[in-house]
Amino acid sequence: MQNTVSKGQSQGERKLSPMIAGVGAAVIAAGITVAVMTSGTSTAPNTVDQGAMKDTKQCQLIQRRLLVATDHGGGTVRFRASGWLSPPFTLTKEPQVVVFPLLRPDTAPVEETVMVEGNATDLVITSEVVVNSHTEVDVPGSYRYNVIWAPRKGC
Repeated sequence: MQNTVSKGQSQGERKLSPMIAGVGAAVIAAGITVAVMTSGTSTAPNTVDQGAMKDTKQCQLIQRRLLVATDHGGGTVRFRASGWLSPPFTLTKEPQVVVFPLLRPDTAPVEETVMVEGNATDLVITSEVVVNSHTEVDVPGSYRYNVIWAPRKGC
């Protein structure tokens, strides 16, 4: 009979051991979680939140953009500026937006030369934000277009 009891006790210990190990692992995981949560990282989220709040409160600079179209001509052109080359634009009567990779300046106007490359007649170049920016030209290979980017922010 004593043999039976010792077998039962040893079997009970085996069943108890995985349960104790599981509880122990849970306690260790909880301890690690508490240690990480209470370590010196508690100020970082506040800093990030403050930075995000500044970004949302400040006005963001907008892209440099031109509108291109034709009234009664046609052709295909590309725009080159600051080491960037646009995809080709096939001219239509509907204005198409050319978005340059650089942002508009922050405080002072910036002058830039934009090379228009391709073959087109009656190319109309305008800007949404510059008064009297309407230019109509023929492009027999290339055309130098000087633009002064006025400071603009998206507020």
